[in-house]
Amino acid sequence: MKENIDLLDIKFVQNEAIKNITSYHISGNVKGVFYPKNNRQLIYIYNFLKVNNIPFKILGRGSNVLISRKGEKMLFISTKNICDNIKIKEEFCMVNASCSLIKLYQKSLAHSLSGFENLAGIPGSVGGAIIMNSGAFGSNIFDNLVYVKILQNGKIIKLSKDKIKHFYRSSSLKNCLILSAKFKLVKKDRCDIQKNFLECCNLRAVKQPKGYSCGSVFKNPAHTSAGYLIEQCGLKGKEKGAAIISQRHANFIINRDNASASDILYLINLCEKEVYQKFAIRLKREVRVY
Repeated sequence: MKENIDLLDIKFVQNEAIKNITSYHISGNVKGVFYPKNNRQLIYIYNFLKVNNIPFKILGRGSNVLISRKGEKMLFISTKNICDNIKIKEEFCMVNASCSLIKLYQKSLAHSLSGFENLAGIPGSVGGAIIMNSGAFGSNIFDNLVYVKILQNGKIIKLSKDKIKHFYRSSSLKNCLILSAKFKLVKKDRCDIQKNFLECCNLRAVKQPKGYSCGSVFKNPAHTSAGYLIEQCGLKGKEKGAAIISQRHANFIINRDNASASDILYLINLCEKEVYQKFAIRLKREVRVY
């Protein structure tokens, strides 16, 4: 027998600090955040807000999100408290969209299954990675995807990969509520899987800067990289308030100490303007600004 869900049963934090819900750790607060503990609570609060025409946004791990002054006035649903619910049978893996990529890698490694070692260093959730078609070191999350379960018009439906349009760092699911996903992995020697993962970690440590950020701010244009274009504009080390364009990798904007969203947005806009003026290329944002 299914339990009845009451709105008051779902954890809600009013005036939640933005640093608690995004990897940018910027200053400021949002109107409020719901923290459902399972997919049933997630569906309930999602439908409640939709039916009552209350504006809101879904957050996974908040690793690719910048919340602006406009976003501070909104409500959010964070999925980070929802259980991972990883189920592995033979070479197939079922998992809730709320699960982190690193946990999914660790579970698949325990079963000697390969497919997530290149992606495990991305600090996001499975759902967010699918929406953005996240990738690293030649792998994309759609490579091993079989299907997703989403909420559509109040019903849970299954969408196979061939029914989902996906592109470089984008997919047709960006306005969907993803609940879970199924992947087909490959059986490999556990030591080889772990070796590949550690090699990827070492490459990240060398190339990517430390500190609070959203990862890559911009998508790479065809035949070049956003970091290279920004660097050629002489913008490495450019500062605004407590935000700085990284000296190590120009496609990273770092929050050094309590930066505001406006500090970061200033540098984002500056990169877009300077790159267009110098190269006639319009940078496309990978970060989602709310």
